[in-house]
Amino acid sequence: MKKFMGITICILTMSLSAIAQADDATLKIKVNGTSKDNTYFLCVDGVGCVSMFAANHGKTYPLTPGQVQRIYMIDRTNLRAYFQPLPASCNINVNEKQTLIVKGKVVNDGNNARIDHLECSVA
Repeated sequence: MKKFMGITICILTMSLSAIAQADDATLKIKVNGTSKDNTYFLCVDGVGCVSMFAANHGKTYPLTPGQVQRIYMIDRTNLRAYFQPLPASCNINVNEKQTLIVKGKVVNDGNNARIDHLECSVA
C-alpha cells in the first residue's frame, strides 16, 4: 500500500510540475560532435547547464523565457568553462511557448573546446 501511495504521489507531482511549466519555453540542442560521450554540458541563461549528449538523443529542456545573454560549455572531466562568442542569431529573445534551437559542432583542439558554426533560432 505504501508503495502504491508513493507512486501515486510521484505521478501527481510530475503532472502538476508539467502543468506549471506548460507556458515555459524549451531548449533543443542539435550540436554535432557530442554523440559518443557525455563530456560536454551546454550552459544557457534561463536553463542552467544541460547534457549535450542527452539533448542530441532527443531530450529537451525547460527554458525560462527571456533574452539569451550567454552560452558556454563545461567539460565535465576537468570542469573547465569554454565561453562562446554569441553570433547575431543567438542575440534573441525567447518568449513563452517557444523553442530555442542551438546548432553547431563541438571542436576540441586539445587546449580549447568551442562550438563551430554556432547558430540559434526560435521556433
